[in-house]
Amino acid sequence: MRVVVKTPASSANLGPGFDVLGLALGLYDTLSIESGTEGIKLTVSGEGQGKLEKQPEKNLACRSVKAFYQRLDKPLPPVNIHMDNEIPLSRGLGSSSAAIVGALTAANYFSGAGMSKEDLFHLAVEIEGHADNVAAAVYGGLVIAYKEKEKFQVKKCRVASNLGSVVLVPKAGLSTAKARAALPEKIEREAAVFNIGRVALLTEALSTGELSHLSIAVEDALHQPWRRSLISDYQATSDVCYRAGAKGVALSGAGPTLIAFFDKAEQDAIDSKLKHELSLAKIDRQALFLKVDEEGSN
Repeated sequence: MRVVVKTPASSANLGPGFDVLGLALGLYDTLSIESGTEGIKLTVSGEGQGKLEKQPEKNLACRSVKAFYQRLDKPLPPVNIHMDNEIPLSRGLGSSSAAIVGALTAANYFSGAGMSKEDLFHLAVEIEGHADNVAAAVYGGLVIAYKEKEKFQVKKCRVASNLGSVVLVPKAGLSTAKARAALPEKIEREAAVFNIGRVALLTEALSTGELSHLSIAVEDALHQPWRRSLISDYQATSDVCYRAGAKGVALSGAGPTLIAFFDKAEQDAIDSKLKHELSLAKIDRQALFLKVDEEGSN
């Protein structure tokens, strides 16, 4: 028996929606699981090849499969796991969440357990530790992750048909732990109120396609001011995106990738201008124009 699952990349925060907003994007990790002969055997192609398979006991996908069977209170049968990864590692595009969610989804099919998406989401949050990327990877689309009592819940929002996105991916990564360590332990009330307004404006813009206020909506006072200092070309890359015609630019997750939003009707012009501007500014980032994935892991 062999099961194959595709899981999308995700961009979290989207500026002001710190640890709350997530957006699933059309860049995928594919994970297969099949019956093996002994323990867990892991192979990897694409991103992380030659690295991730060296310590399968520490690999998020392998750990997630084990956690799934522990939740079932059943012994883990011998399995072979193969990961074919498109999502860059440590770039702020949800690679860890994709590994976790993809493994749990595959294990769910493989075992025949029939867990709901909600159950898979809660288990994934336990493993990952935060809910924004996980929610996008499980459900797809634009999601709001919020806590109700002791459990995270998810509200999936409409995404405007005219919304386009491009991610600007650098060659070097940035660890989430380092990006979180840069944040202050406390925030002022004024900063909280600032972000509440921006999140409301941002979700309205992404849902309705009215993008005229998007450059204001992506502003943030909780994490981006501190994380920008860890990314030497942040401001230059942001400026290039706006000159190319982007309506709003923000860090993708903890960075160092940036995500820029635009009207799809202008994509061809923006693509041409963006390549030109990146070359002029000598910014070494790959521009990936990605659709919103509405399905999530499946």
